[in-house]
Amino acid sequence: MKNQYKELKEDILDEEKAIEETLEILSKVRSKFSPQLKDYSTEPAMGTYLMNFYNGIENIIKRISKEYYLTMPKGKSWHKELLTLSSNPPEGKIPIFSHNIVEKLYPYRNFRHRFISGYGFKLKGEKMLELIDNIEPLWTEIKKAISDFRNKI
Repeated sequence: MKNQYKELKEDILDEEKAIEETLEILSKVRSKFSPQLKDYSTEPAMGTYLMNFYNGIENIIKRISKEYYLTMPKGKSWHKELLTLSSNPPEGKIPIFSHNIVEKLYPYRNFRHRFISGYGFKLKGEKMLELIDNIEPLWTEIKKAISDFRNKI
């Protein structure tokens, strides 16, 4: 039974590596940000990597939803439903995240939506800093939850 999800587990690990690399680059870009200087490349870069972080988390949830939960939300609110599914899976299935982690991920999901729907020059670095500065402890929690999930399936 444990080998049934071998490929899924490998794909999750690959996605985690991509997220790790994204966070390393985000940290470097964030260190170049200065609220006093209007730099038209730093803020869009920070936004891109923030969005990439959330997309990576969502990719993991999508893969688990398709292969383990055997369901995938559809419709206009599928992103929100997918995140909810990660802590409230179908009966008899193991959740990926706690409700607490999902609550902490909502601002990143909301940011992703604003980023995709907006313009890079409208991004405000100061507003992104709270998300960026909270990302490492959140990622630590997420990695532990994913590792626990992987070990249970």
